[in-house]
Formats: sequence, structure tokens, C-alpha cells
Amino acid sequence: MYFSKLPLEILDTILSDLDEYTDLIAFALAAKGLYRIVVPRHSEYRVLRIRHRFPGLWAHLARRADLSRNLREIHISQKNDQATLERYPTTLVSSYLPDGMTDPWKEEEGRVQNFLVVLGYMERLKTFQWDFRHDAGSLYMNAEQELQLFGTLSKISPIETLVLAGELRCLALAKFHQFQLAWDMPKLLDLTLMGSVWTAPAASLSLKHVLKQCVRLKRLQIPIEAIGICDIVIPTLRQLSLFLQSGTTSASIKQWNVFLENHPLLEDFWCNPSSTLVLPRNGLTKLKRLSIERNFLDSFRNAERVPEALECLQYTSFRFDTGLLPPSRCNLGNLKKLYLLTVKAEEELHAIAASCPALTWLHINGGVKFGLDVWLDFLSSLPDLEIFRGPAIWKSVNDDNERMHMAIMKLVQRCPNLRELDHRSVHGKLGRNRNIVIIKEQMVNGLHVRYEVRRPRSRDRICFMGDAFA
Repeated sequence: MYFSKLPLEILDTILSDLDEYTDLIAFALAAKGLYRIVVPRHSEYRVLRIRHRFPGLWAHLARRADLSRNLREIHISQKNDQATLERYPTTLVSSYLPDGMTDPWKEEEGRVQNFLVVLGYMERLKTFQWDFRHDAGSLYMNAEQELQLFGTLSKISPIETLVLAGELRCLALAKFHQFQLAWDMPKLLDLTLMGSVWTAPAASLSLKHVLKQCVRLKRLQIPIEAIGICDIVIPTLRQLSLFLQSGTTSASIKQWNVFLENHPLLEDFWCNPSSTLVLPRNGLTKLKRLSIERNFLDSFRNAERVPEALECLQYTSFRFDTGLLPPSRCNLGNLKKLYLLTVKAEEELHAIAASCPALTWLHINGGVKFGLDVWLDFLSSLPDLEIFRGPAIWKSVNDDNERMHMAIMKLVQRCPNLRELDHRSVHGKLGRNRNIVIIKEQMVNGLHVRYEVRRPRSRDRICFMGDAFA
């Protein structure tokens, strides 16, 4: 029997188990009959990423449990978040809204109710992101509705990634018991908590309850001002990001020193600012990716153990040539990716080349202007370099397009593995630089080299956390 001849109910069940969009499209291209089933019923109902209210969309999803149940990712962002590229179904969606929806308050009340109904259908949901820091375009919920949200999420077994950014109303001390009953998500792998509510003393019990449940957590992003985490141990944790929201104290920093001591197997650590954080006695020997300030790296000098093989480093607070530790204390010989805020002298370039000979990705955000020959000598001393980010080459040619063309040709000759540079123009509202992509093609009469200017790639990171390294 042909696959497309199976009963519709069986085909729909099979397709519901496919998570990836590429798998769905491959399935659809196999036969016209399969295409009609996959598109749009499944192809448009896997990922929902929105920053506008769309009350009609939520009303549609609330009526169509057969479609909503297949959603795998929900991303609800603020209206002014230009980084969010919206993705939502446009087919099979009616514009119907219940009576009374011309009233903004009734519209919002109905939208929240529909959202909570839809969430109850999502038996395969894996990712939920909700950014409500300013309530601009996001969902406006009261404390009881927030508790209902967490209770529903707790019943969704596949959920692995949770991002909450905003001021939850249900974290008041008086509601701790209700929160404790509602929140039950021990299978989370990736957790991000943002908002001053997580740093308030009244929320410390709730935060402890959340983190003590996370027995499988691998990635955690949390404010450095969060309190009461000294006794938290998450054996599976490998990636930690601490960020400043308003201000911190020595007591807050001290607790994170204890937390680091309790998590010796961390592989990624991003902390800004790192203030008085120091390398713990365990040495974080498995650390591969690190973003810190000078004081943290300085603590390597007197540590009994240090990271054995750093691969990625974001290092912004001092000159590379005068502040670098000796190889016995900080071996950068295996470093593949390096981000520096600035370079102020040629000696720093020499120090980078000598200390980090294996670099494949380098971003120098700013610094003094050097001549093109200085950059050619420096970059050619990094034999494995593939990507060079920053305005350095453009500065050296005074932003002249013709001179930049010649510079690229010289770079191709001197740096055989180089394949990408930054263009001086930017793409879109995010202001990210376009990329100069070097293309080498083997022709009958020899190797031909050309380059194209392309929009920036959606992911060009040197670390695991969100927007840490672009």
C-alpha cells in the first residue's frame, strides 16, 4: 500500500510526531496527496513566535485543538522587540472575534483566557518563552492566571526550555504555598529567569523551590542579584549565565562564589560584571567557554587548579599584552574563539598571535587605527583563522570601497583559510553588520576567488547564552 493511501487519521498521527519543519517538508514533497495533508495543517503549526497581540489568532487556536496540540515552541515577546522575527500561522485562521472585543480590556481578558485554553492543548510543547517586562504587547495576567499557567506547563511532559522575563505577581510571600503546588517541572533542561522579582527577599523561597526541582537542568540564566542560592546543587548543570539588572552587593557575589564551588563540572560561564567573583578551589577544570572581567582571570594566579582547555573567551577589561597570565596558569593554546572590546597597541596583536595560535574566530570590536600592512601581518600569523569580525580592516582603508576590494584580495593571499569579514553596512533594525563571504571555486583553468556581501547569519556566537556574543 502507498503511504499516502493510509487513512487520514493515521497519517495525521504519524505527522504529529515529526518535530522538525525540514522533516515535514521532506514528507510533503514525496507526493501531492501528502503535501495537502502537511501544508498548512502541520507546516504552520510547529513554532509560534509573536510580538503583537493577535487576539484573533488566539481565538482561532482555542477553537482548533487539533492544530494547537502540534505546537512545539511558543515565543511571546514585547511589541518593541525588533529582534523577534514573527512566525505564526496565516492559513486556516479566521478573523472571527467574540462580541465585545472592541473593548480593549475585554479583548485582553479574552486573549488571556484563550491563551490558557490553548496551552492546555499543547501536549507536545518543548519550549515556552514569555517576555512581559513592560507588558507592551505581551500577555497581561493576574496572580491566579499565572499560577494556572505554571500548573498547565507542569502537566506538559516534553517541556525542556522555559524563559520567563518580567515581574510575576504570584511570587508574593503570601502565595508561596500556591506557587509551590502549581510549579512542578523537574524535567527542564534550560531555564532563564529575568526580572527584579527574582531578586526580592519575598521570592527567595519560590526561587529555591524552582532550582531544587531542576535535577536535570543543563543551562541556567539568572540575575546576579538573586539571593538564597548558596545551598543549591544541580549536578547536571553545565552552562551558567549571570547578568546584572540593577545593582549588586558583596554578599550577593559571595554566594555565587559558593555556587561555583558546588558546580565543578561547568563548561560555560558568562558573568557581566564579574566584580569580585574568583575561580573556586575546584578550578572549574572542565570550563570551555568563558566571558568575564580581569579580576576573575587574575584569580587564576593563586589557584591550585585552573581550566585545562579553554576554547572560547570574551575578555574586555584590560590590555591583552600586559594582563595575560603565564601559560602555566591560563593555557590559551587551544583557544578557538576570542572576543576583545579593544586593541590599543601593536604589541597586543603580537601577544594575541603568540598566546592564541589556534584561533579560528576573532572579533575585535574597536581600538586605534593601524595600517593595512599591520593587520595583514597579524592575521596571516593565525594560520587557522576563518572569521574576522570588527571594523579594523575598513578603518585601515578609510572606508574606501576600492581600497577594501584590494585589501580583501591581499587577505585571501595571506590568509588561505579566511572565509568571512564584516562589511561596514548594516542589515535591518538590529544594526548588525553584513558579512563579506569569500568564495573559492576550483575551475578547469585554476582556482577562482570571489566574494559576496550577505546579510548577517542568524547565529554567529562564541558562547551558549542568548545575545552574549554576536
